[in-house]
Amino acid sequence: MLIGENGETIGTISGGCLESDVLERAKKVLRAGAAEVFTYDTSQAEDSVFSLNMGCRGVVRILLETARDNAIFEFLQTGAKQRKACAVATLIAKSESFALPIGAKFLVRAETDLSDEANPIIRNVLSDTLEALANNRKFSKIYEVDSETAEFFIESISPPLNLLLFGAGYDAIPLAAFAGDLGWRVTLVDHRAAWANAERFPRADQISVSRAENLDENLFRDEASVAVLMTHNYEADREILYRLLNSSCRYIGALGPKKRTENLIAELREAGKIFDESKLSQLYAPVGLNIGAETPEEIALAVVAEIRSVLSNREAGFLRSRDGGIH
Repeated sequence: MLIGENGETIGTISGGCLESDVLERAKKVLRAGAAEVFTYDTSQAEDSVFSLNMGCRGVVRILLETARDNAIFEFLQTGAKQRKACAVATLIAKSESFALPIGAKFLVRAETDLSDEANPIIRNVLSDTLEALANNRKFSKIYEVDSETAEFFIESISPPLNLLLFGAGYDAIPLAAFAGDLGWRVTLVDHRAAWANAERFPRADQISVSRAENLDENLFRDEASVAVLMTHNYEADREILYRLLNSSCRYIGALGPKKRTENLIAELREAGKIFDESKLSQLYAPVGLNIGAETPEEIALAVVAEIRSVLSNREAGFLRSRDGGIH
């Protein structure tokens, strides 16, 4: 959550029960200029923790830090523009002997070199951060060497998810809007300029007016992409599906009956088209979760929910049926 000096906020850290108290603490951090970690612990009693009366039975640790240093924002912005994941390790607890201040960060890309780092704790932190980057993980870890102790929160940060949306029909409009609301990047592709335009799709970040056989190969190389096929044209879907089955997309959704997609795949095989057979495990057809969707808006909701569940490696069931935590 970003907090302005005037109390204006962007984002949230809870369902609303912590924010007012955090805003008061933020004023002190802004005045002092030093980062602070504090804990809300409701695990021992249900009532009146920090006078918040949360009753949530959990523990939350919050790091508050000033945002006057633009290095982290520039770092993340570069990763987003280059469409490459990066990772950040942030110091959240330490012994007095550890020299770095709370909130100190290491900004890591895949090419980061560890060979010149002499401090064993920092070297191990950087190594773990590279591992988190390679495996898209986030975790906290305590490091101890001699008399020094430090705990870092390490997180891999991917560029905004890119939705390749093939088809600019009426049913694609709410899907593009939902994706935009989620902070996803939307790339719209259709051969009809009268349909594929910013007036109809104001949330699209990129619009490509092209026939299926003339599509730019660079569209299919972004590893932080998912795709939804909804051109309503059988021949176009067959050509695009062939390219998607040889792409870096992490999810491929195809609108229409299951038999239709099976026929598309059979025809590709009969034509001798070579594609990665393992990619079929990432193909979801019919697209969307089974929520009884009928309208374009409901179908869009089912599609974005399915994409989120697949990328999170979650079975999209009811949370009330889940054992353990929800995060």
